[in-house]
Amino acid sequence: MLCPLVGDGRSHRTSLRNEAPGHTRRNGYMQKTMRWSAAVGAGFTLALGLVSPVAAGAAAPAAPTSATAAAARVQLPADWQARRAAAAERLGVEESPAAQVVRDAIDPGDYACGPTEFRNYIRSVLQGLSPEEMQFLDESGALDFPTYDAFVFGTGADPRYGLDAEYRQQLVRTFRDGQRFWDVKSGDIQLLGLNGSVLRDEARLTRLLVVVYGLEEADAAAYAAAVVAAVAQIPALQGGDNPIFSLNAFAFSGEGDPDPLFSSIPDKIVMGDGLNDAFEHMGIADVGPRAVLAHEFGHHVQFENDLFDSPLTGAEATRRTELMADALATYQLTHKRGLALNAKRVLQAERSFYEVGDCSFASDGHHGTPNQRMRASEWGAGLAASARKQGHILPSMTVAQRFDAVLPQLVAPDAP
Repeated sequence: MLCPLVGDGRSHRTSLRNEAPGHTRRNGYMQKTMRWSAAVGAGFTLALGLVSPVAAGAAAPAAPTSATAAAARVQLPADWQARRAAAAERLGVEESPAAQVVRDAIDPGDYACGPTEFRNYIRSVLQGLSPEEMQFLDESGALDFPTYDAFVFGTGADPRYGLDAEYRQQLVRTFRDGQRFWDVKSGDIQLLGLNGSVLRDEARLTRLLVVVYGLEEADAAAYAAAVVAAVAQIPALQGGDNPIFSLNAFAFSGEGDPDPLFSSIPDKIVMGDGLNDAFEHMGIADVGPRAVLAHEFGHHVQFENDLFDSPLTGAEATRRTELMADALATYQLTHKRGLALNAKRVLQAERSFYEVGDCSFASDGHHGTPNQRMRASEWGAGLAASARKQGHILPSMTVAQRFDAVLPQLVAPDAP
């Protein structure tokens, strides 16, 4: 199951978020990222016809003479959008936080929800892109490729998937603390990074297009060359290093998945470099990355304890697992025998959850509103504080059961 920072079932479990539609141990969570390119496109008014399909076997287009021409002249493989939809369905991925920024409309109903600093940050990293270049991002799949590549092929031993060097120490410490703190099997989880380097590596991108999208080798190689060339010629994309390509984090477990592709993938937590950049922009880089990693580790606690199973369905089921992961994370971060971070500072930095909260109440990928996520984090901090004197760590199932008991209060309508 994939659980993005941004599925239900028992085969493959994922948590992208970015940290989340369904929870199938795979289909759970590429928490919010995996469907993001399609969702980003839905929010923009773009000129149509600038990216066009090409018959299988066609040669790669000639090198464009400008950034806009590079985007406009990329030709999509035959039935490309159908292949993208099939890949997203197979991987069980969700839309990224970027998608939430560009939605045409949100009807919050009874809930208080509005613009956030995180969404403003996403807008800032998209500045400088022309409508044609926006459409390239929407139609080409380029926003999906880094996440899919890390999901399927990334390993902790491969330096191409290394953690952001500036944050490696705090992330590794948080990860190891989670392994020690929680009473679940976690020694097989790999920790790795997410970046846009696949967008300048034709060989890796070709492999992805063959394995995940089912393209023939020659067609995959031609399309990979066209995408790499376009990314290189659009200055705002920074050769794949624009944070928009790695603005996500997710947890994954493929244990028991009947699909051999997923059952062969090791359990992992993937942390996107773009999130670190966002947290720097928001002034919470001291705690934000650790909070997200602890959230993703919380999804592995859920995987091991079968906590994705509940009477809830659809958006309510996903919201429950996301809010529970928020609570588990804050419990670990602030507990005396966890990371023992200052609770006040952690809750201030829990904007890393607050800002990723959404108001898409009907979506199966709904993670909870910012206010709901903040209440879940406050509950986790309070639970840790109640054990401060004795330093006792509650069993993970006890924490989960207590959380379920207060969930109705956490999700109660908050609009005046």
